[in-house]
Amino acid sequence: MVVGFVSYFLLPNSVETAKFLKPEEKIYARTRLHHDMPSRLAQDGSEHHHEAFSWSEVTRGIFDLSTWLSATAYFGILAGLYSFGLFLPTIIVELGYTANEAQLWSVIPYAVASVVTVIISIVSDRMKLRGVVMLFVLIPAIIGYAVIANIGIAHPKVKYGMTFLMATGMYASVPCVLVWNSNNCAGHYKRATTTALQLMIANSGGFVATFIYPSRDKPQFHKGHTVVLGLLVFSWFM
Repeated sequence: MVVGFVSYFLLPNSVETAKFLKPEEKIYARTRLHHDMPSRLAQDGSEHHHEAFSWSEVTRGIFDLSTWLSATAYFGILAGLYSFGLFLPTIIVELGYTANEAQLWSVIPYAVASVVTVIISIVSDRMKLRGVVMLFVLIPAIIGYAVIANIGIAHPKVKYGMTFLMATGMYASVPCVLVWNSNNCAGHYKRATTTALQLMIANSGGFVATFIYPSRDKPQFHKGHTVVLGLLVFSWFM
């Protein structure tokens, strides 16, 4: 809340009002914006006027099929991400560590996933591919959940190894699905609508995560893992 309040006064509204940019940097920034989002500019090509708001653009975004396909795919991924932290410490406790030590060991899958996510983002940007990259990146997560949902309690080391596949697969796919939607929306207000709609639908995955991992199912959580496995396969097809 504090940062939001401060940013109201410090965050520039446009390239022209950015006092920290030199004149030549402003020209460069305007050129990049023009090439990236030409639909935001006036129909006459002027760089000083933006696209006027129209409810038809909002409607166009709401009824765009690709928005719903990407949003439901993202929904499945976030359902897995929100639930991942619920059972990860339980797996580490099975290895023989205390509760406090389990919290420390739970950091490692996230650390690996953070590095892989950055690498996948760079590769996706260089190749200018989103969906194809996601198809490959989600496979390790699907494999991880397929194994962990069906393996016995006698294999805690295997289960912990699978968490690396699960974390990297789900987290690395998030930048791709987020940018994929906005990359393919023409018109500033359609893009704003589809982005908000996608995030609203996807973050509802948190409701699923809350109810599929009850404490009575631990330490196996067979039902929860199976549900997330199904959602990730669904996301792959979407």
